[in-house]
Amino acid sequence: MATKVVFTRSTSTVLLLLAAIVSLAISSANGAKIDIINHCGQTITACATCCGGGQVNCYVLNGRDGRQQIDVGGNWPAGVVWGFPGNSGSPVTGNNAKPQANLAEFTVGAGGQDYYDISNVDAYNLPMRIAPTEIAGGGSPSGTHCGTIVCAINDLNNFCRSPNFLTGPPGNGCKNTNGPGLEPTDGTRAFKNSCPTSYSYSKDDDGTVFGCETNSNYEVVFCPFTSTESVIQEVVA
Repeated sequence: MATKVVFTRSTSTVLLLLAAIVSLAISSANGAKIDIINHCGQTITACATCCGGGQVNCYVLNGRDGRQQIDVGGNWPAGVVWGFPGNSGSPVTGNNAKPQANLAEFTVGAGGQDYYDISNVDAYNLPMRIAPTEIAGGGSPSGTHCGTIVCAINDLNNFCRSPNFLTGPPGNGCKNTNGPGLEPTDGTRAFKNSCPTSYSYSKDDDGTVFGCETNSNYEVVFCPFTSTESVIQEVVA
């Protein structure tokens, strides 16, 4: 005789709870993790947010390999990571520094693809690199497919010329005055010449958007080269 299984209210509750736990575990396993790393000679504050105005989280990263990993899950639209000199750690100060900084921008989980770029549309303040650390499916980088983006401007004080200008604290960046515009200008070309694979104005899409399969992991590295350490010292001073 077959045994009849009777599902009580408590049994159903347990099953629903188990299903939720399994779903959360799958989502976490399939999501992206981003390592934020500080190779600068000084302490910086790195911040992250998403979704065009979501909660801002900031982390104090010690100089020479301070790091923080963030798990953004499988759906992180309009995600942004940026940094600024000092050990503030304050989301309020981070928000104030954001328009004075270059941005690592992510869209995670868009139809099976992640997209990322470095944007100097608002400003530039710290050398930055974005690279996949683990490519979903075991593929290989090629051009804008899972490739590495690097933007490092030497001697920011001499680089930043009219119509662009130095912002001062908290971001200590060079403001890209014409960056939000729809066309390149002499001001935006200065950024483009220094960082050809980064956004220099709002419609600067050619060769600046990189993509990788969803479930890949990434790193955002500030001061990826030892030679940029003195640049940060100069800007912070």
